[in-house]
This record gives sequence, C-alpha cells and structure tokens, in this order.
Amino acid sequence: MTTSTWNLEAGSGDWNTAGNWSPTGVPSDVAAFASSTQTGISFSQASGSVVNSIEFAAGASAYTFTFTAPSPTTPTLVIAGNGVTNSSMSQQSFIVAAASSGYQNPQLKFTHSASAGGANNYYCAGPATAQDSGGGVIRFADTSSAGAANFMAWTGAGTPPRYGSTVGGEISFGDSSTAASASFTIYGSLGSDGDTFGNTVFHDSSTAANATFTNIGGTVSGGDGGNTQFYDNSTAGDAHFYNKGGTFSKANGGDVAFDGTASGSYGHFYNYAAPAAGAYGGVTSFNNNPPEVASGGASAGNGAYFNFGARNSEQGGGGHVEFSARHGSPTAANGIFNNYGSTISGNATAGHTIFSINQPSSYFPTAGSATFYNHPAAAPGGAAGFTAFSVYTNSDSTGSAGDSCNVPTAGEGTFYNLGAYISGASGGYTTFSGTSTAGNAVLFAYGGTNGGDGGKIAFYDNSSGGTSSISLVDNGELDLSYHAGGVTLANLELRGGIIRVTLGSTPTSLTLTGALALPYPTTFSFQSSGVSAGTPYTVLTAPNLADFSADQFNGNSVDGMTPTFAIVGTALQVTFA
Repeated sequence: MTTSTWNLEAGSGDWNTAGNWSPTGVPSDVAAFASSTQTGISFSQASGSVVNSIEFAAGASAYTFTFTAPSPTTPTLVIAGNGVTNSSMSQQSFIVAAASSGYQNPQLKFTHSASAGGANNYYCAGPATAQDSGGGVIRFADTSSAGAANFMAWTGAGTPPRYGSTVGGEISFGDSSTAASASFTIYGSLGSDGDTFGNTVFHDSSTAANATFTNIGGTVSGGDGGNTQFYDNSTAGDAHFYNKGGTFSKANGGDVAFDGTASGSYGHFYNYAAPAAGAYGGVTSFNNNPPEVASGGASAGNGAYFNFGARNSEQGGGGHVEFSARHGSPTAANGIFNNYGSTISGNATAGHTIFSINQPSSYFPTAGSATFYNHPAAAPGGAAGFTAFSVYTNSDSTGSAGDSCNVPTAGEGTFYNLGAYISGASGGYTTFSGTSTAGNAVLFAYGGTNGGDGGKIAFYDNSSGGTSSISLVDNGELDLSYHAGGVTLANLELRGGIIRVTLGSTPTSLTLTGALALPYPTTFSFQSSGVSAGTPYTVLTAPNLADFSADQFNGNSVDGMTPTFAIVGTALQVTFA
C-alpha cells in the first residue's frame, strides 16, 4: 500500500499537481489528508484520477473537493478500494457542480466495495449555479456503498436540452451497489420546467437498503419536487422515504417512482399533503415512466405506505400513491396502505391511492394481496381518505383498442373503510368506476360513531363486483345508485348497513353468486327516477335469500309512497303504495 499525503502548505488546491503531495506525485493508492493551509481541492484534469481510498486523519482540517468538469469521458475521480474514511471531527465535503449527459458520465465514482464513509462526510450533486440546468453525477457501481454519509441533489432554474443532459444533479446506484444507511435530501426545480429535479436513481439490482430519503416538494408553479427513482430490478430495501408536498400553487410534490420491475420491498413511504393551496402532495408512483415492460411491472412489495391528508395549516393536495400502469402492469403486492382524511374540503386534499389506466392500454394495475385502510375525514366538511379504481380514455395511451379487458382490479386485496368519529364527518371509502373490477377482494364498510358517517364502497358506471365479498356494519354503505345497471358479487354480510340503489326507469340492483349473511336488519336508501305504484322492483338476488324474512329489510319512502318488501324465491322485491 502506497500512501500519498496532502502537504501542510500545498502550493495550490489542485489534486493533479504532483508537488502538492508527499512523496511527490499524484496519488494512485491511498490519498491521506491531515492539517493543511490549502483545504479547497479541485481537479485540473477532467478525468483519469483513481485511488483506492481517501483517509482523513484525526486532526484533519475540513476539506472541500469540487468537481466541475462537464460530462467527462471517464470520471474525474474514481474511488475503487476501501473508500472514504474520516477519523476527524471535521466535515469533509465533495461537491459536484457541473453538467453531465447522464449517469454513465459521472464526475465522482465509487467502484468495487468502496464506501462513501460516515455521517461526517457530505456529498452534493448539482449544477454550477442556481441559474443553470441539469447537474453533475455521483455514481456507485459494483458493490460500492453510500455508507452513512449525507447526500444532497438539486438543480437550477434553467431548462436542460431535451437530449444529452441529466434532469438535475444525480446520485446514481447501479449493479449491486447499496445506499446502506446514508441520508439523502433531494430538491426539485428552481424553474417552471416540471421535468427537471434533483434525483437519486437506482438501476440494475441496486438497493436503497436502510437509507433515509427526503424528497422536498416543488417551490415554483409547474416545478417538480425532488425525486427518488427505481428501475430494472432495484429495490427500496428497508429504507424510509419522506415525500413532501409542494409549497407554491401548482408545484408538484416530492416523488418516489418505481418503474420497470423494481420493488418497494420492505420500505416505509410517507407522502405528505401540500402546504400551499393548489399545490400537489407527495407521491409514490408505479410504472408511470418508461421503459415499457414486456410482462408484469413494478411492485409495492411488502412496503408500508402512508398518505396524509391536509391538516392544520396545509391547504393543498393530499399525499398519494399512483398505480397508473402507463408503461407496465404494477401490483400493490403485499403492501399496507393508509389513506388519511383531511380537515378541508375537496377529495384530492385527502390521502389516497389510485389504480388507473388510460384506454386503450395493454397494461393494468392490481391491488394484489395488499391491505388498505381508508380513514375518515378529520373534521366536518373535510375529505375522507380513499382508494379508487378508475378507467379513463386517452388516445395517446400505450396499447390498442382490443386491450379493453385489461382493467384496474382490486385483486385479492383487503379494504377497510372506516367510519367517522366526529359528527358530520364522512367515512373512508373505496370506489370503482369505468369498467374497473373489485376482483376477488374483501371489502368492509364500518359504521361511524358520535354521529359520524359510515365508511363506503361505491360502484359507478359499468364497473364490476367480480367475485368480491362485502361486509357492511352499522351505517356503513354500499352505493350502487350511480351504476349503469345491476352489480354482481360473490358474498354479502349485513350487520346493519345501508344499500343505496336507484329505482324507476334505470334501476340498479345487487346479485350475489355466493351467500348472504344477515345477522342484523339492513336499510335500503332508494333514489328514484320515477317509481310506479304497485310495481315490484327487484333490489337483491341471492341463492339463500329464502332463509331470511322480509321484515329484516327496510327503506325510505319515495314520492310520498311507503315501501313494502317481499321475498319471492331468490329475489328481494320492493313495491310502493
């Protein structure tokens, strides 16, 4: 091992000047730093410097290493052995302030098993100035590690060229490298270009391990927040992610994005509401970005996802998770999702999870075997947390018109829609619209307390109940009143509950292919589009309906007429007089 020591009174701050080192010569093995009058280190050679390690002695000064070469063909500095070791009480800083064409052209690169060191080491990737675009790159390859160091990525107000530039300062992990237990703070654009932001990116089979990531919300109208992105087969490991909401109207929130076949693994994701009115909350997304996936898609893994609604002084959009399936077929897998309500009006201000496609599409998202908790509004007039399955039409989407069978599905998921605990507040809910399906899911709508509304399950348009099972408790609701026709599902348990249907010229009804359980009487809420006196309307069909009596059902009057229920074979009918 050959050690080169930075001189106490180096003639300049240039790493590549041989006379600044003892013995004379640019280091190629160990670069050692102790006390020095020259603590600002730069590189006169744009590329080609390689060392096994950088070591700071116990009494070392605080050094700043600055990398300014734009898109070097090979990195300005490669650390290829033990990495960076700081035994001093001083913070050592590595600042990449440059432009780069992409993660394959980093200014600073760690290879083999090199580590970025401990918490007293600081790394920053960004542009040269706050008015510039793009930013430089710090790259981890092979099995290298970010250690326990602190990292920042940011970008300026400029708009980068469409091709040949990063979207911002970037900290990139590839191969089987790891973020270990490092801490990352990632900032969004300082300009209005929503496609620019500081970025931490995982490729190949790299992992976020036990690191902590804070993606700061956007600060300008149309600007993006900081991003952490996963591609290929990379994984979030056991890391923690904090996605903050935008702080200016129309600013986007901080973002974690899973694309390709990347996995949320056992990560914890906290998506916060936006402080500013008109701004968007923090978000975690799946397959919202290229590349196209031939089979399957990104996965939420076994992660825990927390979507917070606007509360206290927050006035913007709620934190959310999006399974948008634009470039693959993502799954919520075995994740746990909590969608919290807000204290202000507007559905989007609540925490929410969305499964959606834009037709035509060859992709579709599924809830997998995940568990969802939709929490009630936090105040009267506030918005409740929700999960939504939706189908939209977009002629620019991937796929063909023949892909209409690929629709968002609740899969094998379990959904708990919790009732409100405050008088006048709404309960958490799950909705199905377009041609989405409840799949084989299990859904609960629990009653409210203290005068609060119950949780709700709603089917709209031509959505399908699939072979799902639903349970209603107290004033928990099943809303079919805006469906285009009848809804079929497997099983229904009624421990009280409210079933909303429409009667008249466009009636809606409920058909069970499995069993009805009726421990407690239930209530129908009738919406009328013109009811004829004496005409029987079938509102429920179940194979075992004959096991129950008509007096276990009740409902509201319509057009001044009182309902009377009767069980005829396997059908529950209601007439009005």
